[in-house]
Amino acid sequence: MSTNSTPQSCHHPARDITIVALTSGVISLGTAITTMACGVSPLMTLTSSGGAFIAVVSAGMNVLNHVKRDA
Repeated sequence: MSTNSTPQSCHHPARDITIVALTSGVISLGTAITTMACGVSPLMTLTSSGGAFIAVVSAGMNVLNHVKRDA
């Protein structure tokens, strides 16, 4: 590795990633409970809760990237 190589741009501590993942899990669980209460099919419940999980993970990682870039 040369001294002029560019460093990796993703240096998030495991703590930050764990917080994002746990927050996404809680929101996904809340979405699943809400959709089950509405009486929809199990496939729709899984689809909506999975979509919520992916959306929150994506948003959280983007926020971490933005915060770490400005720090």
